[in-house]
Amino acid sequence: AVSHLAASFWERFERSPLHIKDGQQLLPSLKALLKAFDNTDDPVRRQRAITPQFLRKLHTFGSLLTICANLHDHAVDLIIGAYFFAMRSCEYVCPTLPGKTKTLQLRHLIFRDWQKKNIDHSNPRLVAKMQYCTVCFEDQTNGQNQDRCTHWRTLDPLLCPSRLARAVRRVVTTIPNWSSHTLLCSVGLLGRTHPISQTFTLKLLRHTCSFFGGKETFGFDAHEIGNKSLRSGAAMALFLKNHSVAKIMILGRWSSDAFLVYIRPQVLEWTNNMSVDMTTFDSFLDVRMYDIASQSDPQTSRRRFTLDGRSSNVQIPAFDLHN
Repeated sequence: AVSHLAASFWERFERSPLHIKDGQQLLPSLKALLKAFDNTDDPVRRQRAITPQFLRKLHTFGSLLTICANLHDHAVDLIIGAYFFAMRSCEYVCPTLPGKTKTLQLRHLIFRDWQKKNIDHSNPRLVAKMQYCTVCFEDQTNGQNQDRCTHWRTLDPLLCPSRLARAVRRVVTTIPNWSSHTLLCSVGLLGRTHPISQTFTLKLLRHTCSFFGGKETFGFDAHEIGNKSLRSGAAMALFLKNHSVAKIMILGRWSSDAFLVYIRPQVLEWTNNMSVDMTTFDSFLDVRMYDIASQSDPQTSRRRFTLDGRSSNVQIPAFDLHN
């Protein structure tokens, strides 16, 4: 709210009374007041990250073998497919309030076979032949356009990016006048096109949680998850497999590591057996024999030896033509 108010002042008067003169920092008194408000507010309740186990249970609500006009089956295919791309809910289903991010259309999905040749959406064997799935995110809230992400087919019969190919085939077979601009979340029923909404997927996710035992089964209750849980679940799965923050940011198209805020509570709760690592050292005096920084994380720096004869321990002899 403060940033929007300040932007209005800058737009109309070229100066904000909320900031230091000729600067971008908030006035100290206002900054302290906002901090006091934060301290008195209740803790922010983040949506919990859903798990692959949850998605396998979700599959039972859309386990039809044949591809036909069924809203639940289509929603399940969209949710599982979106999981692999850490999609925002407004990218794979229709948002309640339209925003900057565009909902995926058929033209945003490219499928390739094992020879990396494109497969037409009208091909009846699209699902069977697909080996690579590429999604183009045309316009996003972070300002990035035309971001492309590709995943290979997995060996898992339920959790696989090929679920998006199933969704495409359902659109093609149930909507007679489909085109490349038809929304991916659309289903043809009784001669009409029905797009799936965020409200529909939210109810489906929470119903799945309640139906299969809630906290006793998944570690969270139905009211603790939502449409953002899918995106958090993708980040959580990669984080616990020790993928670097940089790679996770690229997959989820995050412009910063702010996504860690959403998975932090569950990372703290399930620490990936850090207790074993915490007993590795008997002394902190000399840990030269251990790798103390990640190779893939750009936020940590390893020991670097610059062999220039000045700043390193290795002395390089002076260059002489007669040697």
